[in-house]
Amino acid sequence: MTVKLARLDNIPEVDESKAGANRRRERRFATWFDAHIENARGERAKVLLAEVSLHGCRIQTQEPWLRVGGFVSIHIDEGEKLQAIVRWHRDGAAGMEFLRAIPPQCTEWHDLMDAPF
Repeated sequence: MTVKLARLDNIPEVDESKAGANRRRERRFATWFDAHIENARGERAKVLLAEVSLHGCRIQTQEPWLRVGGFVSIHIDEGEKLQAIVRWHRDGAAGMEFLRAIPPQCTEWHDLMDAPF
């Protein structure tokens, strides 16, 4: 049995002919907030959360152990850890996709998306 992911079913069409077309599926929110990441080996780092969306984030970090395709957990304050996969890492920044959308009970994350920058 094959199950479609709801968010993949609603991907907007992108006009590839437009230079610099924004291919993002959802709105991202600029932020400037401390966060913490940890990998499966227990390596931890304090990072700067630069952008957040319901399904991912961009961080600023120079950590040498962060690898594309690696799984990490990320949290802010003492809140719930969100599981993510690193999708890209270059020039002191990294993009992560959450394995699940930010749950409603993670109010600290939703507050970041609601706050003016």
